Formats: sequence, structure tokens, C-alpha cells
Amino acid sequence: MYTVGRVAELIGVPSTTLRKWEQRYGVVAPQRSSGNYRLYDDEAVRRLSVMRTLVDAGWSAHEAAQHVAVDVSAAAAEVARPEVPCTDPRIQEVVRCAVDFDVPALERLLAEAFVDGDHATTVDEWLLPAMVELGRAWQRGEVSVAGEHFVSAAVHRRLAQAFQSVPVVNPDGPRVVAGLARGSRHELGVLAFCLVLRSRGVSVTYLGGDLPLEAWVGTVRLLSPAAVVIAAPTVEDLPAVRELVEALTPMTSVFLGGAHQDQVDGPERLGHRAGAAASALAARLTAAG
Repeated sequence: MYTVGRVAELIGVPSTTLRKWEQRYGVVAPQRSSGNYRLYDDEAVRRLSVMRTLVDAGWSAHEAAQHVAVDVSAAAAEVARPEVPCTDPRIQEVVRCAVDFDVPALERLLAEAFVDGDHATTVDEWLLPAMVELGRAWQRGEVSVAGEHFVSAAVHRRLAQAFQSVPVVNPDGPRVVAGLARGSRHELGVLAFCLVLRSRGVSVTYLGGDLPLEAWVGTVRLLSPAAVVIAAPTVEDLPAVRELVEALTPMTSVFLGGAHQDQVDGPERLGHRAGAAASALAARLTAAG
């Protein structure tokens, strides 16, 4: 549970604005402490974060509140993702596989992608852009929820397999700890980043998604990595990401990727080409020794 002051810090708006959104638009209904102070749970923080992002995107507070009240996930999906130009025909083929549940075609695409060539090129030129286009196709109603999950699960399996197959070149070299904040489960981007980083000879400890703050702090304290890499893939992830960045920044260098990285102050932003960013970070860490 969070006080109104803490929520204001995590969301990035004044507490007076939060109270107005609550009282005027009914976006959230906070609980009360024994001393009659407002207390907000994770779901309330999530709703307020989406509200703030919609307002920042140019929506009126009234419009934003209506959308959040009806369906907070749908409202978050209406915030535009960064455009990543790409003309690779395999992007639409991935979407078609999701529509038709075409297992052989999808497996062939993924197998061919990871057999030859550079992982950074694969990730940047078609794999992650294809996943963005898949998400847009789902938002447009062209792909079912099951179809989107079918493709995402296959991509996750292939990335994990490729990551595991890359040998650790120098276990005593710089180590990076990577993963997602509490409540965040969109792993594909950060896992793809870790694959490229490991292929460049950097030792990576991948923690996966939805890791509580206390577990992050304990792991970083134990391993003393050269850097931590996290991501803000959705609007709803922002409060937990901001809290995590605040906790880890005094401990090590923090790098942030994901579609909504520009809305978090403090960490070094990685940009929206995961492969290129991982390659650059690997070169930087290797040079530093």
C-alpha cells in the first residue's frame, strides 16, 4: 500500500492532481488507514499511471478517466508505441501465423532466423518489430488473444533456447543482471537484449519477469554487477519501474529499455533497437574491463 505522497512520486504528478482525479473523475477509490490517510494498492497505482500517460498524450482528463474506468488495459493499449521502421516480409508472415495458428511456418521462420547470422540483426530487423506489429494487429482485432499468445510463447521458447546455447566466454568478466520489475511480464524485449549481450561475450544473469523489489535489491547486493538492465514495456509497468530504478541507482549503473523508457527519469536509456543497444553496452563493458 502507498500513501498519496509516494504515489505522486511514482506517477510523476502532484498529489493535488491525484486527489482531483479521484474526487472529480472517480478513477480510483483509495482505502483509508486507521489515521484516515489515503492508501493506494498496486491496481490503483496502475490506473493512475495509465491516466497520467493518456493525459500526457493529449487526452482531456475527462476522456482519459472514462477510458480508464471502462477498461484500463484497453486504455493503455491506445497509447502509441514507438515506430520502428522495417520492411522485412517476415513481419507480416508472423502475423499470418498468429491468425492461422500455423505451427510449421512459425517454427520454420524462427529456426531459420537463429541458425545463421548475427543475433543483433535478427532481433532489430524483424523479430521485435514483428512482435510490435503483432500487438497492433491484436489491438485492431485482426489477431485473437489466443493467436497472439501462441506466437509470443513460441518466440519466448526460441529466444530462451538460443540464450542457453550461447557459451559464457568469460565468467570472470563484467556481469549484467537483467529482468523486469514487479508486475511486469512482457519478457521478449529484455530476453532478446540478453541474448545479444551474451553473444557478445558478457556474462548475463537473467531474472525473468515480475520480480519483487526486495528480490532485486538482494540479488544486486549479492552479485555486485557492473550494470542492471530493466525495461518498461507497458504504461502499467511505469510505477514499479520508477520504484526499482530509485532503489538500484545508488548500487550500480542502471540501464532502461522498453517502449515507455522515456517516461522514467534517472537511468541511462537504451533506445528502441535492442540488438544495437546490447552490442553497444557489451563493447562498453568489455572496454572498461
